[in-house]
Amino acid sequence: MKIAYLGDRYSHSYAASLYLADKKSDFRGYKSVSDAAQAVMEGECDMCVLPSENSVEGAVTATEDILLEKPLYIRSRVALPIHHCFVTKGNVPFGVIETVYSHPQALAQCSLWLKTNVPQAKTVSVYSTSYALGLIKSENEAAVAASAGENATEAARNIEDYGNNTTRFLLVSKECLTEGRRASVIFGAENRPGGLLDMLELLAHAGVNMTRIQSRPSKTGLGDYRFFADFTLPDIRGNEALACVTDSLKKAAAYFKFLGRYDDIFMEA
Repeated sequence: MKIAYLGDRYSHSYAASLYLADKKSDFRGYKSVSDAAQAVMEGECDMCVLPSENSVEGAVTATEDILLEKPLYIRSRVALPIHHCFVTKGNVPFGVIETVYSHPQALAQCSLWLKTNVPQAKTVSVYSTSYALGLIKSENEAAVAASAGENATEAARNIEDYGNNTTRFLLVSKECLTEGRRASVIFGAENRPGGLLDMLELLAHAGVNMTRIQSRPSKTGLGDYRFFADFTLPDIRGNEALACVTDSLKKAAAYFKFLGRYDDIFMEA
């Protein structure tokens, strides 16, 4: 089994991959979530791991766009605690740091720490936290990453602004599962009074518990949105409830896409 993920073995996505896929799989790192997803679309890999939501910064919009635009389905998901390190080239004073590289999500999750400890440094967004490590060429450069990797120094650990910093990751493929206690959909509501309410009432009528709803521009026009909804299915009548949701939304929604049925993977204690 070939699994695509963002970054390399020093990335958070790789750590998530070890929970979501068989550890004997062939794990392949890519420089962006789009490249990882495209590897699945082109048959280079069987599945890919995508970060979907962070407890501090919210939805990962690049992943939402992938799910909106490509025929990929969620197979499972896991939530991981995320800790960041401040990585430098040797033991240098923070005052000499001029540039800090990292993924934009990581920079945002550590923004208060960076402003306090390296206020003089400019931040530069790059493809991934692990890619940022390779950009440290001088003592004036640093990175925010999961670890220092090789030939670098962890100058500070756990620099995230919130101790409960958590990211949810998805395992997706071109095949849709038929079992699982959770499901996700994307739908569009008519732009009229009560349009969104009507869609939400359909979910309530089906007897499912909606656990998340997120809006994202449809890219078809200003003010037109798609809504991502996650929900849990009842134990006994899960199949019936899911059929009720999908059938009713297909008929009533301005747009509808089923994202998959799946279960959560829980971290080992």
